[in-house]
Amino acid sequence: MTLLARLIAKEEGFFVTGSLPARRHNPGDLRHSPHSSHTPDAPDAVGTIDSDVDGWADLERQIDLDAKRNLTLRDLVYKYAPPNENNTGKYLADLCKGLGGIPSDTFVYDALKITGDKV
Repeated sequence: MTLLARLIAKEEGFFVTGSLPARRHNPGDLRHSPHSSHTPDAPDAVGTIDSDVDGWADLERQIDLDAKRNLTLRDLVYKYAPPNENNTGKYLADLCKGLGGIPSDTFVYDALKITGDKV
């Protein structure tokens, strides 16, 4: 998995035992993805995915789609972690720092080229 995906999962709380993303096998805290399901009373809630493997695949797929849309890291964070739901500035700063201190206007496709094993 990419460093960017691991950093997103960290920000979303996936590595915290018992967190919503961990319980739902959804490291990106995605609402909709190929492997996610929802209860009828909450069709737009964070999706429940059948396994961590599929959850990581869905997150990588979404990042790849956004890279192909020419989104910057700033665009990505403001799209999925908007200020009305998150500490968007901290989220963006943490991603940029985790990717080696790159600027927030770095394109996602360039951020995907950055590797590392420390999150």
